Amino acid sequence: MEETKKSGLEELEKAAEISGFKWYIFDIIYEGLEQDGIEKSKFSLDKEEADAVCFIIRDGSFTVCGRAGKDMRQHHSIYHGVCDFFNRIYEGEENTEKAVTRFLIRTLDLPALMKKPSRSMLRDQICTCQKETEALKEKIKKEPGKKEETMLSLNRIYLKGLKEKMEKYYGETV
Repeated sequence: MEETKKSGLEELEKAAEISGFKWYIFDIIYEGLEQDGIEKSKFSLDKEEADAVCFIIRDGSFTVCGRAGKDMRQHHSIYHGVCDFFNRIYEGEENTEKAVTRFLIRTLDLPALMKKPSRSMLRDQICTCQKETEALKEKIKKEPGKKEETMLSLNRIYLKGLKEKMEKYYGETV
């Protein structure tokens, strides 16, 4: 059993290197934190934020850092990275063990989860598209141009589609 668990985690780590796959990992983490009522301001997934505990997947490793970027640790095992992250979030509470167990159990649902777009990925794409749209609006105010207006129009259509997906799959309006 231990060998099976170890090889399964190793495969999960390899799969996490696939750029789109990390978003499903973030979905599972986010879902658990949301269930436990952890405020969004206390954690960050995929980005370093000053006042949050961060969990970042990049280059085949799992980086965890504390608030204000303190005590950054790089893990080569998803299990160790998730344990470190939850330990910092729950600050050693017994809920850490429950959160890690829930995470591991939810990873068994990945094939079903991956049949629809990742919630974390959609949120990130919406945020990025909104920033790009605002930047294009500012650029058009300063220097009107056909190319920028076309890009703005395309960005608006893309943003609308992303928001529709978010509402369709998760019932959230952004």
